[in-house]
Amino acid sequence: MDYAIVTGATRGLGESIAKLFIEKGISLINISRSDNEALKSMCEGEGVSYEFVPCDLSNPDETGKAAKKAGEKVLEANAERVFLIQNAGVVTPINPSGQVENAELETSVNVNLLSPMIVTNEMLKALQGTDRSKLIMVNVSSGAGSRPVYGWSTYCSTKAGINMLTETVSLELSKMGSRHKVIAFSPGVMDTDMQGTIRSSSEEAFADVENFKRYKEQGMLRGADTVAGALVDLVTETDVESGKLYHVNDLL
Repeated sequence: MDYAIVTGATRGLGESIAKLFIEKGISLINISRSDNEALKSMCEGEGVSYEFVPCDLSNPDETGKAAKKAGEKVLEANAERVFLIQNAGVVTPINPSGQVENAELETSVNVNLLSPMIVTNEMLKALQGTDRSKLIMVNVSSGAGSRPVYGWSTYCSTKAGINMLTETVSLELSKMGSRHKVIAFSPGVMDTDMQGTIRSSSEEAFADVENFKRYKEQGMLRGADTVAGALVDLVTETDVESGKLYHVNDLL
C-alpha cells in the first residue's frame, strides 16, 4: 500500500495533486485547515484510505503534532511508498520591506518555510522505525526562489529557503545511505486563487502586477490539473534525482 500526504489539499494545486494520487489507488492524508469532502468521497469510491488531519500550518506546535500523527499513520499501515507533498503556501505579504506588518512576516515564514522543515523532520523521525517504507518528499517551490521580485521579499526568501532545505536534506540523506529522497518542484504560473491575490495588488506594492494581469488575459496560466499531472507522474512513474529542483516547463 502507498500513501500520499498533501498539505493544503483543500483547493488549488494541492487538491488537484490529491485527486490524481487517489485515481492511482494511493491512500491520502490531507493536512489542511479545513476538510475536503470531495477528496473523502473519491477515496471511498476508489477503495483507499482517507484521513483529514486539521492543522493551521502557521502554528508550529500544531504543525509538529499533525506531522507526527501522519507519520504514525503511515508507519502503522506499513506503507511501501510515502509521497509527502508540501504544497501549502502563502504569497502575502505583498509590499516592499518597511511597509509590512511583522505578524505577516511571521505567518509567511511559518507557512512557507518553517512548516516544511517541521514536517520533514517529523516524517523522517517516524520512518526510522521501519525498513519497508520509502519516503519521497516534494517541496513546492517557485521561480521567485531563484530571483528577486519587487514586493515579494518575504515570498522570495522563503522559497529560496525551500530550495536550500531540499538540497541540504538530500545531502544528509545521501551521506547516511538513506533510501529516502527529496526534490523541489517549481509549478510555474497557474490559474489559482493565489494568482487572483497577486493580480489584486497595486503597482506600488507589486511592480510586476501588470504582467500577471496579462498572463490571465492572454490565457497564459496553466490549469492546476495539468501541473499536478506532471508532478504526480514524475514521482510515481520515474526514479527522481534527490536534491534536484524540477521545473514544470521541463516536464510538459
